[in-house]
Amino acid sequence: MAISSIALTIALAGGFATGALFTMARSGSSKYVNPQSGMSAEGILTESQSVGFGKAKNNFDNKIAALEDIRRRRSRIDQLFSEEEYEIKRKQDLVDQRADLRKKEEEERLAEEEAERRRREELEEAERRRIEREEEEARLAEERQDEEARLAEERRAEEERLLEEQRLEEQRRLEEAERLRLEEEARLAEEKERERQEALAAAEAERLAEIEASREAAALESRRAAEKAMSELQARLAREGARSSDVQISLMWNNYNDLDLHVVCPSGERIHGGNKISQCEGELDVDANVRGETRKPVENVVWPEGKAPAGKYQVYVHHYKKHDKRRSKDPTKFQVIVNGGGDLQEFNGELSSGDPILLVAEFDLEAPEIREQRRKALEAELRRAQGLEPLDDDVDTSILEPQQPEVVDLAETANQERESLDEQAQREEQEVAALHQQRMDEHMMRQEQELSDHVANQKVKAELEQRLKREGAKSSDVQISLMWNNYNDLDLHVLSPSGERIHNGNRNSSCGGQLDVDANENAESKKPVENVFWPEGRAPPGKYQVFVHYYKKHKKRRSKDPTAFQIIAQFAGESYEYSGELTYGDPIMKVCEFILDSDEERQQKINHIQNEIHSMNNPESAHEEHNEDEPDEEGVDANIPSAPDLDAADEAASDGADDDYSEENTSIELPPAPDLDEEEHADDDVPSAPDLDE
Repeated sequence: MAISSIALTIALAGGFATGALFTMARSGSSKYVNPQSGMSAEGILTESQSVGFGKAKNNFDNKIAALEDIRRRRSRIDQLFSEEEYEIKRKQDLVDQRADLRKKEEEERLAEEEAERRRREELEEAERRRIEREEEEARLAEERQDEEARLAEERRAEEERLLEEQRLEEQRRLEEAERLRLEEEARLAEEKERERQEALAAAEAERLAEIEASREAAALESRRAAEKAMSELQARLAREGARSSDVQISLMWNNYNDLDLHVVCPSGERIHGGNKISQCEGELDVDANVRGETRKPVENVVWPEGKAPAGKYQVYVHHYKKHDKRRSKDPTKFQVIVNGGGDLQEFNGELSSGDPILLVAEFDLEAPEIREQRRKALEAELRRAQGLEPLDDDVDTSILEPQQPEVVDLAETANQERESLDEQAQREEQEVAALHQQRMDEHMMRQEQELSDHVANQKVKAELEQRLKREGAKSSDVQISLMWNNYNDLDLHVLSPSGERIHNGNRNSSCGGQLDVDANENAESKKPVENVFWPEGRAPPGKYQVFVHYYKKHKKRRSKDPTAFQIIAQFAGESYEYSGELTYGDPIMKVCEFILDSDEERQQKINHIQNEIHSMNNPESAHEEHNEDEPDEEGVDANIPSAPDLDAADEAASDGADDDYSEENTSIELPPAPDLDEEEHADDDVPSAPDLDE
């Protein structure tokens, strides 16, 4: 309530109370005083001509009533005014209360917003401080790590420096000690070497003498064997009408098989059954047993007298064909007689059908002029030794000088030979080590490849088994499965040995094969599988062909082309994997084919392998069985080194026994010997010549 309203109310109440007290006082005085004419209530003495007391009282009462009425009206007015003011004040209070409430709410809202703002600021400040603290910690940690790394690097460098200094010091000390030791060892070695050289000189002279004697004995033995075989060789050459010369190579053996003699000339040209006459005038004038004509065959390569070129000659023997005749079993033993300018040598060996071509001998031939000069010098030396006429002036006796003993420093020769042997041994060790390392690397690579292949195969098998199990497919000893990895529809086709095709249009074949899973007809799976199998042990033997057909491309995500696939074929106890890819619209693709042996063929192979294993484990028993089965062949080939002439009765009997066989087979046209010089067959038919010195 306003202060003015309170003051007005107090003034009005005071005035009303004063009037009431005054009225009560006047009414009380008129009760005890009887006013006379000329008197009034206010005083006794009045003028006589004034109004009387009663009338004055009435006037006074009227005035009092008027005043009371005025007071009442004023009071009513004041009451109404007070009520209006009260209502106004009440409304004003309500307005003030609402304003205060709104103000309070606004202040609370502002306070909350301020508190929220401050809270956010505090959180942001805390987050900023946390980030700064973390960054500072990270920076400090990084600086600490850098400092630790720097200190560690410095320590490591210092340690390395100290170690290097120690190593250098130790190395200098060791080098000095090694130098002193080497000087002492060199002095001692020099003394020992002088003593050893003196002993070696004597030992080397003895060894060289023994080597020379051994060589002369071996050459003499070879020449004696060659001379011993010459009678048989000359008989066979005369029978075939062959020629002889100062350079001649002949091959003999004693059965009906077809062996071929090959001679590589110094020019590199090969003389054999496909190239009988060379450009250097060498000729194969006898090619025996092309059709198994004789049991005492001979082949002969000859040059005109004095026309054979100088250089290196290589002699090979090739087992070209094994004829199905009695006493023609392998291995076939043979004899090669080489006449190299009057120097006869004999070589023996044996071959079986299917063996690679064999290098038998190689020799160096001097020029015809040198051979002629050497012959004349030998004749002149022989005449001089016999006390005949002296040599002609045109004879060069210097050709004989290499044959005379030379006076050489045995110690120097021994050193050179020892160094040569040491170098050769070192080279051989290096070659063996390199070869061993190469084989180890190849072995490791093969093992790694086999391991990776095994792991990949195991993964493929595990994936296949999982998919087959998911589809409820069957497995068997003969089974073909197809896998791919998208929603497209590929079809597996298998052509059985009977010619019947197994696929989604013919799931059950008459031979027992079944297609028990046909996937992705409606794009059901992203990891589909199709499977064809035969009941255990009921797959027919023969040739199987496997095809894959891209039937339909479904419009689904991750089904893009080309579609890669895998074929897993299981048969004969083995598992084989094949890969490929197809694009929609490609023709049907043949992936693989295989042949399934029958039970009898598989059993025969098993028996054959078991027999080979038994033969390898028991070579003596196998050799005895071989001797029992081939008594005639062993009797024939045992005499090859001396090549004796078999008695006429045995020859007649064997020829008579084989007449029927020869009459039955004379019409068979056998193929000629292949041309081993042709480039397209050089790598397949003629292996590299072996080193006969190893």
